[in-house]
Amino acid sequence: MVCFHARSHIMKKSFGALDTSINRYVAVFSMILLGFAVLLSLAMPASAASRGIEAGCSFVSPTRLECNFPVLSSAFNAEIHYVSAQCNSTGIAFNLQQFQILATPPTGSLTSVAYEVAGNRPSVAGVVNAGTIVDIYVQLNTGPSALIDLFPAPTGTTSCTASISATF
Repeated sequence: MVCFHARSHIMKKSFGALDTSINRYVAVFSMILLGFAVLLSLAMPASAASRGIEAGCSFVSPTRLECNFPVLSSAFNAEIHYVSAQCNSTGIAFNLQQFQILATPPTGSLTSVAYEVAGNRPSVAGVVNAGTIVDIYVQLNTGPSALIDLFPAPTGTTSCTASISATF
């Protein structure tokens, strides 16, 4: 019986040490997880509003259209991520010679910078389009614009639209 009592005491002592050890590991593991959660929450940027904006275009000459977008944000600088344009005509075949986005950069400049997006795309069945991924930064309280050059001057009924996708 003495042997059983000694063994029981040793087992209780071992399980007691194991229980303390497990509690210690759980506490350390919990603190590590909490630390990672804090670091990740600090590293994650605040989500920015993203939206697509379309602008109708008007002829400023027989071969050039201008498209004016509204102010993207009055509180923050914006970033344009994607631009596209599409023109439709019921007349003769034509080419989209040039598609540009004009934006005022957030450097304090009052002058718009032109970014050439696409050039020389032929129309197919009276439709021509162009689009690309860009990285254009725009100053707050300014609205970008687009220029579309067509050649030869389209005949018939012709209309163009330009679109941007931006975050701010």
